[in-house]
Amino acid sequence: MRFSLAFSLSWLLASVCFADFPELFNTEPESEKSLMPADEAAAKMSVPEGFRVTAFAGEPDVQNPIDAAWDSRGRLWVAENYTYAERDQRFQLDLRDRIVIFGGTDQDQFTERTVFTDDVQMLTSVEVGRGGVWLMCPPQLIFIPDADHDDVPDNEGEVVLDGFKVADQNYHNFANGLRFGPDGWLYGRCGGSCPGRIGRPGTADEDRLAIEGGMWRYHPDTQAVEVLTTGTTNPWGHDWNDVGEAFFVNTVNGHLWHMIPGAHFTRPFTLDPNGKTYELIDFHADHWHFDTGQAWNMSRDGVANSYGGGHAHSGTMIYQGGTWPSQYRGRLFTLNFHGRRANQEILERDGSGYVAHHGKDTFLAADPWFRGMEITSGPDGNAFILDWSDAGECHEHTGVHRTSGRIFKVSHGSKIAAKPDLKTWSSLDLAKTVTDENVWYRRQAKIELASRRADGQDMSGVAAFLTDTLLTAPDAATEVQAQLMLHIIGKLNWGMNYKSEYARATEIRLAAEVFPIDDAFGPDWKQNRPSNQTQDELETLLTLITSAVEAADSPFVDLTIASCLQRLPVEKRASIAKLLSSHNVANDDHNLPLMIWYGLIPVAQTSPEQLVDVAKTCQYTTTLRLIARALAEKIDSDPEPISALLEYAAKKNDESYQHAVLAGVAQGLKGRRQAPRPQSWDSVVTITTPSLQPVVRELSVVFGDGRAMDELTDIVTGKVDADFEMRHAALETLIQSDAKNLRGICMNLLGDARMNVMAARGLSKFDDPEIGKTIVDRYQRFRAPQRPKVMSILVSRKSFALPMLDAIAKGKIQRKDLSAYQVRQLHGFNDPELSERVREVWGEVRDAPEAMAKQIEKLKSVLTDDYLAEADKSHGRSVFAKSCQNCHKLYGEGQKIGPDLTGANRGNLDYLLDNIVSPSSVVDKDFRMTLLLLDDGRVVSGLVTSENDNAVTIQTATELITLDKELVVQRKVTDKSPMPDGLLDQLTETDIRDLIGYLKHPSQVSMP
Repeated sequence: MRFSLAFSLSWLLASVCFADFPELFNTEPESEKSLMPADEAAAKMSVPEGFRVTAFAGEPDVQNPIDAAWDSRGRLWVAENYTYAERDQRFQLDLRDRIVIFGGTDQDQFTERTVFTDDVQMLTSVEVGRGGVWLMCPPQLIFIPDADHDDVPDNEGEVVLDGFKVADQNYHNFANGLRFGPDGWLYGRCGGSCPGRIGRPGTADEDRLAIEGGMWRYHPDTQAVEVLTTGTTNPWGHDWNDVGEAFFVNTVNGHLWHMIPGAHFTRPFTLDPNGKTYELIDFHADHWHFDTGQAWNMSRDGVANSYGGGHAHSGTMIYQGGTWPSQYRGRLFTLNFHGRRANQEILERDGSGYVAHHGKDTFLAADPWFRGMEITSGPDGNAFILDWSDAGECHEHTGVHRTSGRIFKVSHGSKIAAKPDLKTWSSLDLAKTVTDENVWYRRQAKIELASRRADGQDMSGVAAFLTDTLLTAPDAATEVQAQLMLHIIGKLNWGMNYKSEYARATEIRLAAEVFPIDDAFGPDWKQNRPSNQTQDELETLLTLITSAVEAADSPFVDLTIASCLQRLPVEKRASIAKLLSSHNVANDDHNLPLMIWYGLIPVAQTSPEQLVDVAKTCQYTTTLRLIARALAEKIDSDPEPISALLEYAAKKNDESYQHAVLAGVAQGLKGRRQAPRPQSWDSVVTITTPSLQPVVRELSVVFGDGRAMDELTDIVTGKVDADFEMRHAALETLIQSDAKNLRGICMNLLGDARMNVMAARGLSKFDDPEIGKTIVDRYQRFRAPQRPKVMSILVSRKSFALPMLDAIAKGKIQRKDLSAYQVRQLHGFNDPELSERVREVWGEVRDAPEAMAKQIEKLKSVLTDDYLAEADKSHGRSVFAKSCQNCHKLYGEGQKIGPDLTGANRGNLDYLLDNIVSPSSVVDKDFRMTLLLLDDGRVVSGLVTSENDNAVTIQTATELITLDKELVVQRKVTDKSPMPDGLLDQLTETDIRDLIGYLKHPSQVSMP
């Protein structure tokens, strides 16, 4: 029967009625003559001794393979994606994608090929099991039943979940990666640039889960859905080790992560969507696969062999096949996209979790078109590698080659004969795979056992066998796998005496899964969700957790408990967190301090007094500091908790503890002019520890202590011996607090070369044209590297801007000192007189798409390879430092407000010009420029990097500023990028040549 699946996208006008499979076409301009034949590519792949590689399948039998899955018969199901298109097209929706089944996986080449369906689009992943086939076709997860297993869809299928949006600004970080986990859940991944709100079709918006990059899962029986992690860039591969711990790979900002449910992981450019996380967990490897001081595009052609090949990774296999030599068992393999190889990661326990060490790279491809997508082991214990096979790289700037693709088989030893379809096995035989050395059989057996349980089959004999296996398990892996299999058939008993920490942690995790976990923003999404948990289930879970945490014998178990905090009712979290955080373990543990905090975030909102009790015995300085920060942010509405914590800290004779608390309070009140004085502050002022005096003094000013204000004034004016850093910090506090004599102090400091910029910032609080004239007259006396900050001050007020523009007109200030970014801010005053003066003196900012397109074409005609070869790259670096470095980092230097350009596609001139000339053409919501009108008349513009209820932090063109929200009269989020559209307009042709030449250069150069 023909199968037709119609699904809707917000921008797709109508469903498509499919007929014959459309003829494929290629847009990749590189000649197919450079494509190595599949057999030759297999023969030339470099592998360790004893291994062999064969071309299991190649074009035209397989093309554009994006994902693969296994069925119980040992066949490989491959998802072919043809609708992914080049950058300007995004998706080619007059084409379709398909699912192809390959048999004969115990042979070197396939023996049969079947098309399951060719009537889907935007297909990124496939998984098989539980009565059918699961497809990820963003924005939807689709299930197509095939109950009779005849490889023909039973009906049109159903949308199981939706909301996996493909962002307008990004079309390659979308949802992908369907895999059944060892616990019976269906797991998936999603890139951070395509945030979604997921749920069953028809779910109300307020009841949907926020996914903002990371891992998620769905249970076929209960229909429960969870967002497990938040963050990273573009995860595109995951697997589980033999004790049930998941790991996934990623691109750009770290390549390997331990999948800890509830974790908020680092993101490359943007803030975590939950502003109360404060800090994020970094990746779990001790190395990178490219030189972070170099451009990633220098990773091609083996240049970065010693690092691992490049920043992009696809596919993950933790080898547990039983066929390869024993040293490979438990090693994680991931395909390095640019390095054309498999990176080998050695997973090792470290503190509460794991760390990955770099093993020797393997399976190096000689074919320049090799683009590895997935690696997976099969029923004979050997691995299969999907090769997208294209001359282009990520983002498809050059086009797509749709008529190529390969599947390579990497084998070791003699061939292993195929076994019968697992669906024909008895349930007891399926259970016996729990100790099979080949994980493939165990995973397929679990999927089949789950189906039989759902069908109501008797599992008592299986349960007896697995329970006996569990009680007599010789190792942790057997113990955990027996647990998981018992859980899948619904026969796992709680409270058993487990030998290993892994089994104890697994028991808690499984008992907790009936309680939904917080999503990216916390527990609010659960408010309207009917509770399916009983009081007995909660008491069982709390008993297991309390018993384990009181034993205090395993940081690994502690990490599982910390993760499960986000599943507990909010009112139950503090008591468990108190026990966890009081453990005397490594204070610098990679995961625990922040995982405990993430579980406490909603407690800070609903019951902050409970956090004081947690803080009193907290051994993690990071957790303690963040508790203090959260309580300080609530000082206006609920002052008692922070006062109680400060009183306890003052009495505690522990400098480290006091420092953590005071640092947290300072962070929580950063930017505040004034805050209510805690009742216990007098006891804090008595602290005499020298290292704590500066923060005590600065906070005293915020709390309105006149004596502290006088002390800071003496420090600033030199009446007290103090170094520059202390004077600078003291002046910043006086400015923040609106000191009464601020104007006079700052005027006197304009002659101090080390203090004059901060003094000018203080003077900007006064709307007096004479001050503007004074700063303009002294402009050349400011050190050249600091003048951009001074210019930001001059554009913050009309009364300062007009004399500055007059000075430019008279040649006293160079026109190029006023950036296009700052010109945009001046226009933001909406003052006709000021805008006209800007146009007279500086000119227009290009913002018309047609003008930008013409500028790009003109620049492309000028910036030829020969012309760029003449570029003075050292001068280009100085242009970058002046024009770009305040927002972008390159080779470890600069600010990480916008994307880190070290890993950008800088070798591509089109990419550079599109982003420099027209950065606002498509701007992500997280990178829109914000205009702030302050109560003293100033206008500040930039990218908001963080905020809380009392303060907002904004990155301007020149500096990071934290402002009390009481100062903000009006706030406007524009549709513009903070990066100005006319950045190049102020540069000479030589400046442009040198800047582009520097940006395209693959390594750092010296300053002129």
